[in-house]
Amino acid sequence: MRLLLYTALLLVVLPLQAQLAYSGSVVDAVTGDPLPFVNIGIVDRAIGTVSDEEGSFLLEFRREKVGPADVLRISSLGYEATEIPLSRLEQSTKHFTFRLEPSPIGLDEVIVSTSELFEVEEEVGYPNMMGRGIGYWKDSVALGGELGSRIRVDNGLRRLNALFFQVLDNPSDSVQLRVNIYETDIKSTYPGRNANNSGRSILHTLRKGESLVAIDLSFAEIWVRNDFIISLELLGVYGTERVGLSLPAGPYTGGDSFRRYASQSRWERLKESVMGFSVQTTLYTDNPRRVPKARIVRKREKNETEISGYVFHAGNPLKEATIRNYTRNESVQTDKWGRYTTRISKGDILSVSYPGMLELVLEVEDPRNFNFQLQRNR
Repeated sequence: MRLLLYTALLLVVLPLQAQLAYSGSVVDAVTGDPLPFVNIGIVDRAIGTVSDEEGSFLLEFRREKVGPADVLRISSLGYEATEIPLSRLEQSTKHFTFRLEPSPIGLDEVIVSTSELFEVEEEVGYPNMMGRGIGYWKDSVALGGELGSRIRVDNGLRRLNALFFQVLDNPSDSVQLRVNIYETDIKSTYPGRNANNSGRSILHTLRKGESLVAIDLSFAEIWVRNDFIISLELLGVYGTERVGLSLPAGPYTGGDSFRRYASQSRWERLKESVMGFSVQTTLYTDNPRRVPKARIVRKREKNETEISGYVFHAGNPLKEATIRNYTRNESVQTDKWGRYTTRISKGDILSVSYPGMLELVLEVEDPRNFNFQLQRNR
């Protein structure tokens, strides 16, 4: 088993032979609106699930796996968590409605400094894990299961802009994922408080055949000052009963990965192993030494190529389509003829998006002019 963890990070749960089944819904206590993707589970047990897009859920488990002292926890971003001892749940009741109270709106931190702050674009994480191992979800892993890694960074205020990872295999038609970012501190090596204070989940629908994934984090305005943990959480699998999502992972000296099998279950730490996650960030620093030297900037600019092209749908040009260079944290839009112009380098990760269309993501291998044809999101 120890050898296995050096070559693969495995997230797997044996099928549950359910003897108890609780169904129900989760709603906003103020508006009564259903709440999607709420985590529902028994604390520190591998028993949990996630509400669907209509706020409905089904929680199944074996009676002998729990005791009267166990606690059911219901939590969601932007809401106060609710905990209920299982002893208080009416055994004769099989359908529940949980009402979550919205969390008080916190004020964003205001940074006051007399020093000049420099903005430095940095990609952090583990981008070169192809061929070193596999991290994957397999068989009947419960909804709410997570697999993540600690991203080690130098101390300093930074904003998280985008997450990149590659996909080795996905047998499903689509997989619904949530990105979670957790704070860390020197007192605990495990994931701490969720650093996403926006009240909005970072969601991504992974489709079959998608090999390179870029997920925008900027709308959530996530800020960190030191190491953080980034994870992918399983919210739904469509088109097959088999879960077999595989991502690059492997051994890494000083690295840490974490997994948990279901909503609200206990975290497990996997030492010396990491998932192939990379995060594009903006570091704000008053240390001019952190700014790339002029010769490095000149070398980078020398390797850049100005490209242009068009974005179409069904042969028609798309006005105000967005071409985003995730690596440089820059974006441009097409003009009324669907034409764009931008600068790129080999290895940059580009995305092309338009409302109602499937986003295209590619890594630049040969900097040249590109035309893009977008398809409707069905």
